[in-house]
Amino acid sequence: MKSGTSTTIEETLDPDDWKEMASFAHKVVDGAVEHIRNVRNRPVWQDMPDEVRQSYKVPFPNDPQPLEKIYRDLDENLFPYPMGNINPKFWMWYMGAGSFTGALGDFLAAIEGSNLGGGNNAAALMDNQVVNWLKGMLGFPETASGTLVSGGTIANTIGLTIARNVMSGIDIRTDGVAAIPQPLCYYASDQVHSCHQKALEQIGLGNKALRKVPSDSSFCMDIDALKRRIAKRVVARLVS
Repeated sequence: MKSGTSTTIEETLDPDDWKEMASFAHKVVDGAVEHIRNVRNRPVWQDMPDEVRQSYKVPFPNDPQPLEKIYRDLDENLFPYPMGNINPKFWMWYMGAGSFTGALGDFLAAIEGSNLGGGNNAAALMDNQVVNWLKGMLGFPETASGTLVSGGTIANTIGLTIARNVMSGIDIRTDGVAAIPQPLCYYASDQVHSCHQKALEQIGLGNKALRKVPSDSSFCMDIDALKRRIAKRVVARLVS
């Protein structure tokens, strides 16, 4: 066997030229400012030409692509054809559009890059601080806990999961949903969002566990109807 020296090749995700990267970043931010600032002058929505649709069917590239090319593709084939929800004339349904300040916050959060699952770091303390602020605003006790998530769907899923775990009567994290001694159900107005049904499917209870209660002319839950349904279920459980 011939002796030789091993060669170590260092790989990095850093750009080759930080000054060039900074210049490109400024270009992206300038484009973003123009995109938001002129949103009122653009149509809410417009259909894509065939050539734009075809651009989303090209095979994946085998080689790295220059950032300028990727940004040009986005500028030509993505930004002109949005859903339209950031346009002030978008009145189809509620959908948060965010803000430019929030976008900068997302950028800085990605740059800082801390894992908030634990650890002694400033980002984790800030996360806890915001939760404590919200607790104070809503009148929750200091002993309450909370977490920040991506949106309402995940928030409701977590809340329903906690309710399932607490009311299951078993150590569900150890034994699983199959060990729940009696079927669980959740009551909600017939105006409830579809995310609750999906959440119950995801946590293993099935969409039949969601019992929808009629609402009145003000779209509020009919409390008397709720009481009757709960009483009927209690009687059924006692008989069984």
